[in-house]
Amino acid sequence: MALIDLICHYGIQQETLSLNSASAEDAKVYADRLKLDILCFISSEAALDLAGGNAHLQQLLATDKRFRGWLTLSQHQPDLSTKLAHENLTKPQWIGAAFSQSTDGDAMNTENGLEILNSLRRFGRPVLLTVTSPHTLEAAIAVAKAINQMRFIIAPQSASLTSNAIPAMKSILNLSLLPSVQFAERDVIAEAVETIGERRILWGSDWGLCNPTAALGMIKDSAITASARERIAFRNANELLK
Repeated sequence: MALIDLICHYGIQQETLSLNSASAEDAKVYADRLKLDILCFISSEAALDLAGGNAHLQQLLATDKRFRGWLTLSQHQPDLSTKLAHENLTKPQWIGAAFSQSTDGDAMNTENGLEILNSLRRFGRPVLLTVTSPHTLEAAIAVAKAINQMRFIIAPQSASLTSNAIPAMKSILNLSLLPSVQFAERDVIAEAVETIGERRILWGSDWGLCNPTAALGMIKDSAITASARERIAFRNANELLK
């Protein structure tokens, strides 16, 4: 089965790893073992050092043609975020922008958040939003409605939020779901396919935080058709990256 891994973690602290290591060489071994076409990385370091974390991730991206990156931006640093976007989002190795809604105070439907998102429209790249609470789920849905010319992806960070997100996003056609292996059982994938359709579900392993074997089981063992499985594992992401 062809695979595109839409979310891998790079630069996280050793004590948080479920793997023994998550270096560039480990990433290449993982890509070879699963025969991945593309791996998309997000910088954990950028959560504390926006410029430095993205710069270190860019160094990783240069080491393998299969590697792509999510450019981490922050609604709390609008000037720097706009600068980084202009410098990087025209380059093919960066697939889109990522914002962490770690707390309710990070919700994107604020003046700063909407200002940055509107500035990203010119690049035509997707935007990845983490969702950590009902408030940040509402914020993600609100910005997707407000800027319906852009493609948004939400990554819920709990099982209950994943279940709540599926019906909430049903009518928001520019909003896709990237479930985390930490929180999504196979029945959730089947529920998502039934509710929002197979074209709006994406797959990522959370490599660097989770064992990718469990992530593969999330789609391989799910009660969905072979066509839906192929779409979620590869084709949806492939279309997104074009």
